[in-house]
Amino acid sequence: MRATDYRHGGESCLTAVGALLREGDRMLTASAPEKVRQQLYVALGDLHNVAGWAYFDAGFADEARTRFCHALVLAGLGRHTGLTANVCYRLGRVCLHQEDLDEASAYFQLGQLAAKRSGDEIGGSILSMNSAWTFAKKGSRDGARTLLDRGRGQFAAADHSKVPGWARFFTAADLSALTGAVHTDLAQTVDRQHARTAVPLLVEAIDGYGDDMARSRAFSLILLSISHLVEGDVDQGVDVGFQALVSAGTLGSARVRDRIRPLAAHARRHGSHGGARELAARVSAMPAPPAGERP
Repeated sequence: MRATDYRHGGESCLTAVGALLREGDRMLTASAPEKVRQQLYVALGDLHNVAGWAYFDAGFADEARTRFCHALVLAGLGRHTGLTANVCYRLGRVCLHQEDLDEASAYFQLGQLAAKRSGDEIGGSILSMNSAWTFAKKGSRDGARTLLDRGRGQFAAADHSKVPGWARFFTAADLSALTGAVHTDLAQTVDRQHARTAVPLLVEAIDGYGDDMARSRAFSLILLSISHLVEGDVDQGVDVGFQALVSAGTLGSARVRDRIRPLAAHARRHGSHGGARELAARVSAMPAPPAGERP
């Protein structure tokens, strides 16, 4: 389910993950030795974690929060602080997407405490890098830089041969992508010169993502286009923006569609450029999220 989500978007696996949840949750009533029960709690906790991420990506934030809360309870019952840290990261990302920056920071800080207790350097790095992104969105350059340095140090210190499934997405490419995301936001909240730093980092991330991480590559293409446009390299910004549109069209991800919409405003700032006008028009013409209940 996790691999399908990364490659095709959360909308592609909601039905299947929902069926797995129903089957898995029924196992909680079965009798089992304590050791087996703890393993079950962790496995089901991670399944709720996957489901929460899929619902979030598909645009059902309330259902995502419910799944993540179940995951936190099960991770606690399974006494797995590493999983707890990962769920806190994902709850923080829901808040970050909704621009609730203070709540996002609170979840990232809680996750850091759990990661520290478990000695999980990869988990700590994920949380530090996302905290840096939150600071960048708030316009705090010093806070963002401090957390970037911490996140990179944690990543370098981690044992990459023993990474749990819920954190294996966080490779060198993802580290570059998040660093680029931080500088893209700093370019908008602090100083446009940060766009010049963001561009090579995002190119490195895009080159490092395979088809198995198609959604992450789409996010980086969106950020790269924005960075080029902020920097004033309109030709490149437009070219990459059209690539981002093509990538977005192949994914069942409301989150990608949400993240690409601000690209229209950036393109409109270059109204004398024909390609920028066309890019803005095509992004603006993307269909709005469908109304209705979750699957």
